[in-house]
Amino acid sequence: MTSLLHLDEQSVRALRTAGETGEPQEVTHALRSHDLLTLEALADLAVSLPAESIEHNVGALPDVVADGRAPTLDLELREMILGLETNGAWCVVKNVEQDPRYSALLDSCLDEIEDLVSGPGQAYHREGFVFLSAPGSMTPSHIDPEHNVLLQVQGTKTMVTGRWASPDARAGEAERLVGGGHRNLGHDVQDPVEHHLQPGDGIYVPPYTQHKVVNGPALSISLSVTWRSHALADEARVLRANNYLRRAGLTPSAPGTRRSADRAKATAISAAEKAKAAVRRR
Repeated sequence: MTSLLHLDEQSVRALRTAGETGEPQEVTHALRSHDLLTLEALADLAVSLPAESIEHNVGALPDVVADGRAPTLDLELREMILGLETNGAWCVVKNVEQDPRYSALLDSCLDEIEDLVSGPGQAYHREGFVFLSAPGSMTPSHIDPEHNVLLQVQGTKTMVTGRWASPDARAGEAERLVGGGHRNLGHDVQDPVEHHLQPGDGIYVPPYTQHKVVNGPALSISLSVTWRSHALADEARVLRANNYLRRAGLTPSAPGTRRSADRAKATAISAAEKAKAAVRRR
């Protein structure tokens, strides 16, 4: 395997620790520049992808935007991206793996990362996202449902991660998300820890971790490489089952509280979803 990130021994240990503890971990990498990650190359990529693969808004947002609604700039996409240094916008290019060149880039990165966190043979569903942020941009407090390593390529930013007060608090927000809720949180990051990222720095963010991002004083380009794991898929099934049970007036236990109950919930939701899919096919 050809190394692209050149993770050092400390970063390898940090990712293994992340897999054991489920806590954010900082890493370093060698992806400080790449022909596919220049602003011009990313503008070309953005205009070549389907419209739903691009999300953008003004960058000056508050710490909390619970409904995800943020004003956008009335600019043509390529113009908006190339003008990020001065126009105050924030943009994410989603699922960059739709382009074969970026798919290869994503694979090269995750070949070095995912097994360290999830274990050999446990990872699947690779996706890549590029974040383009004007100086001072804010990504409000939110959670994501996948394993994620954010690799800082250009500029600086501060990732603020939080700690849940209890497993039930985490499970409640995770259940809301898998039940169709917005990824943005209705509150600021709790018990915050700041991670200051320079080009060549990165951070592993576990699934359903509270976090927000504050951009530095210059244009920022970051590559987010994400994946799912079989254990994470099982947890998502339990969360979906809990969502159904809660709507039925019950109070289900959080994932991880009772393993036998988790197995029963995961099995039941898998059977229900397979039956629903079969009905749709008919």
